[in-house]
Amino acid sequence: MKKFLIPAVILGSAAFAAGAYAKGPKGDMSRFDADGDGKVEVSELDARHKEFVAKADADGDGVITKEEMTAFHESRQAEREARRFPDANNDGYVSRREFEDAARERFDNMDKNGDGQLSKDEMPQHHGKRHGKRKD
Repeated sequence: MKKFLIPAVILGSAAFAAGAYAKGPKGDMSRFDADGDGKVEVSELDARHKEFVAKADADGDGVITKEEMTAFHESRQAEREARRFPDANNDGYVSRREFEDAARERFDNMDKNGDGQLSKDEMPQHHGKRHGKRKD
């Protein structure tokens, strides 16, 4: 089993998956290289990326294998699909109840103070923004 160094795999995959971290045509990760040594160490990552490392490193050995990265991305894809199509009983249809339950859960997750209302501060930053241009 081939193992990869955390910096190359994590940041490369995160940049590819999120589409927001790489700069330029070759993908410049120098903004993560705090000490300028040409390598990105886990200690140089911010909290968000450290959390990504912890989630992707399934066996906790400090190295992310190709298999772990693949499994992590497949898991994230399944979670996104479940949010888009909340078929809780797996019958191939989303009932009104399943739809409403999923919406209620999303609302409850956003309602950080539990007051039954969403303030602008509780709304996701990307809420209401389009992620791409519409192709007509």
